[in-house]
Amino acid sequence: MNRRPKRVAGRLSAPEPAKRASRLQTLLKGPKRIVAAVATLLLAAVVPWAAPWLVDRGKDVFGGEPVTASSHDFPDVVAGRYWATAATITGQPESVGFEIFQREGAQLGVSGHEIALTSNRSGRIDLVRITAVVEQRLAPLSGTAYVQDPQGTAEEPIMDFHLDSGDDVPALVAGPDPDRASRPYLADGKLQYLESGQTLHLILRGSTHRCFCTWRVRIEYSYRGDRRTLTLPPPGSPGFKTTAWGFHRVEYNQNTADGGGAKRFDCTSEPAKCRTAPR
Repeated sequence: MNRRPKRVAGRLSAPEPAKRASRLQTLLKGPKRIVAAVATLLLAAVVPWAAPWLVDRGKDVFGGEPVTASSHDFPDVVAGRYWATAATITGQPESVGFEIFQREGAQLGVSGHEIALTSNRSGRIDLVRITAVVEQRLAPLSGTAYVQDPQGTAEEPIMDFHLDSGDDVPALVAGPDPDRASRPYLADGKLQYLESGQTLHLILRGSTHRCFCTWRVRIEYSYRGDRRTLTLPPPGSPGFKTTAWGFHRVEYNQNTADGGGAKRFDCTSEPAKCRTAPR
C-alpha cells in the first residue's frame, strides 16, 4: 500500500524525503558561496599573475573605465601672447585686463592645450590612434587683438594638429631629426601607452591660417584586445578653440621693448600700425 502524507492543520505536509532534500539544498547554499570565494583567493595566491587579471575583470564587470582623462587650455605652448575676441573692446589699455581675452577669445594662429590620461587597470593600454575632429569652422575673429611678443621660450609640444587639413586631422609628432617634417602618429612605429597607475600628459598644439575653429581630440586605445574611444574635451563641454590671424578692428599692443608701454590702436583708421600676422 502507498503511504499517504499526514494532514496537519488543514494542509498536507511534505513527505520526509522531500523535506530532507530541501534542508540539504538550503544548507549547501552558504558553503557553495564560501567555496567560490576561497577558490578565487587560492587562484590568486597560487597563480600570482592571475590576481591583477581578476581585479581588472571585476572593474570591467562592475563599472569604471580603463582610462580616465581630463583636458584644459595650456597657452604657454606658444611663446608670446597672441589672442583675439569677436567683440570690439573700447577701454583704455590700463583698464583692460588680459583675462578678458582668455575668457572670451581664442589664441591667434596657434593654440596650446594639455590632456592627462590615467590608467585604471594593471594591463598595458595602447594609444592606437589620435586625431583632432574639427566641429565648426567660422570666419576668423576680427574684433580685438591682444599682442605681446615672446619674453622667453615656449613649452615643447608633443603633438601638432594642422586644423586646415580637414575635419579629421591626424596628430603629427616630431621625429629624431629636427630638420625633417613631423610625421603622423604611429608612422614611425612608436606607440604611446599607459602602464598600471600611470598618468600620461600630452601637450598639444593646434594651428590654422583660415578659420575660427572649434575642435576636440579623439583618442582610440586598446585594452586586452578591446578597442575604445575617448573624446576630449568631452561632448557637452566647450571644445578647444583656435583662430587665424587677420584684420582686427582694434589692437592692444602690450610690447614694452621700445619703452612705449601698452598701446591701443584703431586698426580701421590706422591699419599700418596693427599686426595681421606674427613676427
